[in-house]
Amino acid sequence: MKLLIFGLILILTGTLFAGCASDAYGKACASCPFDSQGKMDQNCYGGYKASGITCTSTSYPIMSGKYAEGKCSAVDECTSELSSCTAQYQSGNDKTDCQEGSLSICFAAADSCMKSAAVKCGEIESPCATPAAGFVVLFGMLGFLKIRKN
Repeated sequence: MKLLIFGLILILTGTLFAGCASDAYGKACASCPFDSQGKMDQNCYGGYKASGITCTSTSYPIMSGKYAEGKCSAVDECTSELSSCTAQYQSGNDKTDCQEGSLSICFAAADSCMKSAAVKCGEIESPCATPAAGFVVLFGMLGFLKIRKN
């Protein structure tokens, strides 16, 4: 039982710290089919890519609004960096890239870049919100365990 709850804590805190691009790429790797040459189904990938974009827009509404008005070029810089990174690290076999995690660094860097872009574009940064939420979940679960033990 304790192991199950500990695993749940890890999953919850991992979810709280996941970035939109990284999360979308990971889900695409886990869910999309590959052909015999290791190419990922592009329609499937496109759906996860769209969910990553939606996640970013929802996470940073001020940045998204300014970008739509043409007032936040930092977003284009992040997109360009992601394209350059994936071009550099992709092997040509999507299945292999997913299994080895070689492109994961690109998507993690894109998440970091988007966070910086959001701040540059006027998004109000809350530096402790996500870590604080993780600690609240962690301490809540530990408190629950202590109560159950007694």
